[in-house]
Amino acid sequence: MQKKKNVEGKKDLTLSIVETAMAEELKASALYKRISTQLEDKAAKLKFDVMSEAEQKHYERLKKWYEDSFGKIPKDKMIKTSKAVKIKKPEKKAKYEDIIKIIIETEENACKFYENAAKKTKDESAKKLFETLVKMESAHVTQFKDEFRVITEPSLLFAEEEIPWMLEV
Repeated sequence: MQKKKNVEGKKDLTLSIVETAMAEELKASALYKRISTQLEDKAAKLKFDVMSEAEQKHYERLKKWYEDSFGKIPKDKMIKTSKAVKIKKPEKKAKYEDIIKIIIETEENACKFYENAAKKTKDESAKKLFETLVKMESAHVTQFKDEFRVITEPSLLFAEEEIPWMLEV
């Protein structure tokens, strides 16, 4: 079991990083949920609901690390809203592909944030946590880049005779 750190004492860099990360994960979760509520397509809604839950799980993982490290959960006022990871909010009438581009950028920024956090911290358990979160956020980047490729793919080529069940009946 790791030794509990004193949260009341000097604010260390890792503590600040974790508090920022917790705030950003909550913002990301809320954004995905908000996007989901605006979509009519059930598959797209589900995708964003799942992403909202994934970001919430990232928050829970950070919160658990905080609790294990400091013996208590942070007060809401300690979880500061920051500009560490800029989440661009899509315009009210944004196209689906524009939303996906924003999300790719946001998830890439999250990766950079956690990569930098892993380099800066001297706490080994925090370093492992940040490295794990880099992998998770990278998976989100890949997922949304694939999604973007599918929705922006130029027309697929095939011959009319290749289409099944186009018989004159």
